[in-house]
Amino acid sequence: MSMGAAEVDLAEPALTRLEELYRGFVANLPLIVVALVIGLIGIALGWLLAAAVRRGLSRTSADSMAVGIAGRIVRLAVVIGAALFALSVAGVEVGAALAGLGIAGLAVALALQGILENFIAGIILLIRKPFRVGDQVRTNEFEGTVTDLDLRVTKLLDYDGELVLIPNTLVYTSPLVNLTRRGARRTRVVVGVDYRDDHDASREVIRAAVAAVEGVLAEPAPEVLLMELGESSVNFEVRYWTLPDIRSVRHTQDRVLGEAKRAIADAGMTIPWPIRTLVLDAPLRIERD
Repeated sequence: MSMGAAEVDLAEPALTRLEELYRGFVANLPLIVVALVIGLIGIALGWLLAAAVRRGLSRTSADSMAVGIAGRIVRLAVVIGAALFALSVAGVEVGAALAGLGIAGLAVALALQGILENFIAGIILLIRKPFRVGDQVRTNEFEGTVTDLDLRVTKLLDYDGELVLIPNTLVYTSPLVNLTRRGARRTRVVVGVDYRDDHDASREVIRAAVAAVEGVLAEPAPEVLLMELGESSVNFEVRYWTLPDIRSVRHTQDRVLGEAKRAIADAGMTIPWPIRTLVLDAPLRIERD
């Protein structure tokens, strides 16, 4: 047998298989087209139903995060259902296909594990409501304003305007501080005065100045506590309450420090520079040339 005849014999099974696949594709082409149309309709229907659910829930007292999550769940369920129906129309036995995945199915399940964990954590966060859209929170070394909670991540807009995406599992399993859930937030600053100034008078001067600052709440009243006898100053810790949002906190702190400095100066007191006193046990000998 010649080399050419041997090559033809080897290629013949492959050509036959390709021909069978082509005939099968042509025969099933109408079903494939119908399946694609069903899939597209399912995607469109999912978006429409999700929008309808969001509109309906937005008219109620439902939380905005719950509205968003509900819409995404409806869309996902409709799309998955349409995809399974489209596969069955195309002649694919979905149950047998899933059962036959074997190790591949296990690999897919493991790959989806993180997604499922984030989804479940998102649902738990939605139910427990440790925060709402618009709250300012601190978690996982990030701090910012909550803008959304979706099926996978919690979205924060930090104070520099950068969007931070934190997986829901990390938010759920990590400590979280809601900075704005209560109606007020306490700030502490340190103000030092000279050792030669009367500390009781200094305390009252600082307290009166802070209490008069715009943004400082009258209740709870500001406190001025003697906290430390420093190297060059008597240090008071000033505690006061403001509205909880970060803008109010920072702008009020700016005014508090400015007014405290001005009041101390107006009272004839001093905010000392760092100084160090040297005590010599023996007279210092100075030799002249």
